Amino acid sequence: MLPACSDNYLTDGVVLLNTGQESDAWTQEPPAKNVLLEMVQGTTRTTLAKVAAPVTSISIGTGGPQNTVASFETTAFDANANVVMKGSTVPLGILGFESAEIPMFVGRAGGLSRAPGSLVFTWPHPQVAVLYHGYLLISGGDQASANLDIYDMARWAVAPKQSQLPRTPISWAVAGSMLLLIDHSGATWLDMSTYKESAVEFPVDLDLSAIVGGTTIGRPGDPQYIVGSTRTTDKPTDQVLRVDADATLHLMKLNTARLGAAAAIVNQQLLVVGGADEGAGAEVSNAAGSAFVELPFPADARTGAAVVAQGENTAFLTGGRDPAADDEISGFRTMDLSCTEACVPVEIDNADFPFDRPQLFSLGTEQLLAVGEDPDSGETHVFTFDTGLGHALNEFALRTPRAGASALMLPNGQVGVLGGETLEDKSPASSVELFFPEP
Repeated sequence: MLPACSDNYLTDGVVLLNTGQESDAWTQEPPAKNVLLEMVQGTTRTTLAKVAAPVTSISIGTGGPQNTVASFETTAFDANANVVMKGSTVPLGILGFESAEIPMFVGRAGGLSRAPGSLVFTWPHPQVAVLYHGYLLISGGDQASANLDIYDMARWAVAPKQSQLPRTPISWAVAGSMLLLIDHSGATWLDMSTYKESAVEFPVDLDLSAIVGGTTIGRPGDPQYIVGSTRTTDKPTDQVLRVDADATLHLMKLNTARLGAAAAIVNQQLLVVGGADEGAGAEVSNAAGSAFVELPFPADARTGAAVVAQGENTAFLTGGRDPAADDEISGFRTMDLSCTEACVPVEIDNADFPFDRPQLFSLGTEQLLAVGEDPDSGETHVFTFDTGLGHALNEFALRTPRAGASALMLPNGQVGVLGGETLEDKSPASSVELFFPEP
C-alpha cells in the first residue's frame, strides 16, 4: 500500500539565485547582508523568506497558490538597510511550490549586470522580439542574418544552436506562437511551437515595400504595429500593419506620409511623431485601431528620434536629426498629449542627447532609461533621465563596452542591452546585459 499523504514526503520548492557573469555581485561595496524574497501577483506582494546574504538557494516550502500566474522578486540590503541588489523573474504559471526550481538572475542595483550564458551568433543591431512572455528571439540585424538565437528568461539560459529561420527578418512581429517574418521579397508565418511555415495573406491595399524595415511597436500579448514610417531610409510612407494577438492582420494609414518618425504605445494606442515637414506633428490611433487622429502640434521634420509615454498625457522624446538645423541632433523634449490647440513640444534646457539610434524606456513615474550610440564610433551608451525636477542625466557603464547594440524592455520589466561588438577587440559582444534600477 502507498503511505498516506503527508508533508514529510514532499520536496520543498526553491528559488535559485544566480549572479550571472558578475562573480563579485554579493561582495561589492557595500556588501549585501540580508535578502528578502517575495511573490508578486498583480499589486499583491507576499513575503516568502528573509535570509542572510550571500545565498544561492532559498526554500519556498511545498504550499503556494494553484493555477495562477505570479512572478518572484529578490531584494538584497546592506548593513544599513539600503537596497544593493535586485532580481525578478518573468511571469510564471504556478501549480503549487512542491519540487519547483525557479531560477532568478540578481544584480547590483543602479547599474548593468551580465546575465548567465553567451549568445551563439554575432549580432550588430539585431532584431529582438519576445515570445510567450519569456523567450527573447534574436535575429536579422545589420548582417541581414537568418540565424536565430533564443534566450530563455524563465531558465536564464541561452538555448542550443537553432535552425535558420525560413526568411531573414527585416521586420517581424509575434502573435501567440506565430512569428511573422517579412523581408523585401515577401513574408512567412512560422509557428514556433511546431516550426511549421504557412503563407501570409496581407490586407488589401497593403504595399509590402512601404512597411518592410519598419520598427515593431507593442508588448507581448497585445496588438503589435509594424510602422513603416519609422524607417530612416527609403520613401516616406503612411502605412502601418497591425498584427493582432490572434494573428489577424490589418492595414492602418497615417494622415501624413512620414520617414524617420518616432512611435510608441500610449494608453493602449499607437502614437507616431515627426518625420514630415507637413501635416500634424503627431498622430495617435483611434480606439478601434483602424485609423489615426491628428494631434494639434506643428509639423516636425526631425528623423530618427525616440519617444516614450510617461503617464496618460505626457510623452518624452529625445534625439533625432533636424534637417532645418544642419541635421543637428535634438535633446530631450516633452509633449502634452491632452493639449487641444496651438500645442508645441517643450524643449528641456540642459538635457542634450548627442547620440544616434536613441531608445527610451520608462523606469517608473519619474525616470527613463535612454540608450543611444556615438555618431562616429557607434559606441553604445546608457543613461537614466529624471523626468521630475532637475532633469538629471546620468550615464551607466556597460559591463562589456560595445558598439552596435540593441535594447528592449524585457518581460520581467527590466531593460536589456545585447548584441554588437566589443570595443576592446571588435569580437562579438555575446552577453545580455540588464539594467537594475535603484529603488
